Amino acid sequence: MSTSRTREKADKVTFTQTEVTSAITAGDAVAGARKLLRITRYTSAGSGTWTKPSDTVSVLIKTVAGGGGGGGGSNDSDEACGGGGGGGGYAEKFIAAAASSYAYVVGAGGSNGAAQASGSSGSATTIAGIAGGAGSGGSATGSSAFVNGGSATTPTGGDLNVYGGGGGSGYIKVAGLGGSSIFGNGAEAKPGNHGSSSNAYGAGGTGGGTGGGNGGSGRSGYIEIQEYS
Repeated sequence: MSTSRTREKADKVTFTQTEVTSAITAGDAVAGARKLLRITRYTSAGSGTWTKPSDTVSVLIKTVAGGGGGGGGSNDSDEACGGGGGGGGYAEKFIAAAASSYAYVVGAGGSNGAAQASGSSGSATTIAGIAGGAGSGGSATGSSAFVNGGSATTPTGGDLNVYGGGGGSGYIKVAGLGGSSIFGNGAEAKPGNHGSSSNAYGAGGTGGGTGGGNGGSGRSGYIEIQEYS
């Protein structure tokens, strides 16, 4: 198998001035009027129930959906490497009077594609009306010089909803990078032919190199619950 020499850039996650101003204003309002009691984080894919402690009144919830898996590279060195998986979107929501409990799901990262097989989509992270935002898997080919990276979608239900970064496209000897999440960039490829996974929650996996490289898996999502008195 031949080694892919360069890697295409994935999309950046960017915020508009309005989004940044709104987030800062909301954060200042929470900090100024309430005391932060504790922070609970869920960092592995799975489901459960968060139960409100007796001293908690309000919560600020932050979520990231699962990233898509990278597509596998072609078996033919004269055809395209795999596309990178899309990054999971970010949402946050402030609830002034929190319910007694919230069921939650931390979205799983998408599985990687084998040689000439597309990666699978990540899954949504859901809690308190927040849903969606998972990155889709990167494409693969056995007969083309170009494949698309996975797309990014926007979560719904938050006070602030931001899409993740799209996965980079795959070309001949150019594997697509994984799409970024709010936690950081998608995976960069390792020196070998197989794609890799990022340590950033919700980031997409890198596409596999030509010569039959597998794509990298997408990273699982994330939930953070800040509890205020």
